[in-house]
Amino acid sequence: MPIAAGLTAIGLVLVQRLASDLLLQQLSWTIIAVGAFAATILIPRDLTALARFKWTWAFLGVLLLVAPLFPIIGREINGARIWIKVGPGSIEPWEAVKLLLVVFFAAYLEEYREVLSQSQRRIGPFPIPPIPYLVPIVAMWGIAMLVMVFEKDIGATALFFGIFLAMLFLATGEGFYAVLGLALLLVGGFVAYQLFGHVQARVDTWLRPFDDDLRFGAGYQLVQGLYALANGGLFGAGLGNGMPDRIPVVWSDFVFDAFAEETGFAGALALLALYLLFLYRGMLIALRAPTTFLQLLAAGLSFIIALQTLVIVGGNARLIPLTGITLPFVAYGGSSLVTNWMLVALLLRASEVSNRMRGGP
Repeated sequence: MPIAAGLTAIGLVLVQRLASDLLLQQLSWTIIAVGAFAATILIPRDLTALARFKWTWAFLGVLLLVAPLFPIIGREINGARIWIKVGPGSIEPWEAVKLLLVVFFAAYLEEYREVLSQSQRRIGPFPIPPIPYLVPIVAMWGIAMLVMVFEKDIGATALFFGIFLAMLFLATGEGFYAVLGLALLLVGGFVAYQLFGHVQARVDTWLRPFDDDLRFGAGYQLVQGLYALANGGLFGAGLGNGMPDRIPVVWSDFVFDAFAEETGFAGALALLALYLLFLYRGMLIALRAPTTFLQLLAAGLSFIIALQTLVIVGGNARLIPLTGITLPFVAYGGSSLVTNWMLVALLLRASEVSNRMRGGP
């Protein structure tokens, strides 16, 4: 919790620095997030009971995932159709989907891990489970491709499928599933690149943002972000001395670059160290958990923050194509902040349940 609180405080300072007119909104969302945190801590009396309703969580997760595609409630912002209208504003249902699907993955893999990892049929060192048990892998791949193609959100695709593969590997210890999943993702991405213009445009902008036809157009945001990173040097330009206003939508998409420009490589490493520490603490909770469900749940929740950070920082640094993923706890955004604090509450509940079941303090 102290790590999440520290990251949230850094985020509020950055929102004040980058878009002071949005600070009041972000403060309001922070209060709502604290309320959601408290509710998540108090309401679920038996955390392990969540596993009994795994198909309910899966249904709700998929329903929310495809909700932005419905013409009446769906809303497209900045080229991505990942929002649904709520009154005068909009929310990003994908944030809640992450939690729902991690609970489902944890419960499903707890039930079927032995079948998935101890099949009698093998190809070389890899187990081949019965076909019905491969259906969830193919289904998760299909949903990920649907998000990339129709909702135009590469980041959610990478995060969604990455979390699933990581949890699958932890549950079974078999590299076959990771190899199969990555192969499916690469094949699907290649086909989508060939068939869909928005996927091709996103990849082309990543590969050649400095070309004359892109650097003042589709690649402008990425180019300015890279300039900000370079300008930061080792120790930064100094707080308040950067030029973040040159980066469009910097408070949401490029908050990491803005932070790195003013605090330098050293400050960026310190920020990333906080996320690494968050992952470490989350995995400690997973290792100490007395049941497979709690182990996978804690690990999956930790992976959400780790992979989300990896995807957005990688996009800002041009290591991977830029996505709409936001930097957890730090970037401006209400849906993400509320969900992340609910995630922290679930981790704390998992730790508390583990201590109680083991007879600890």
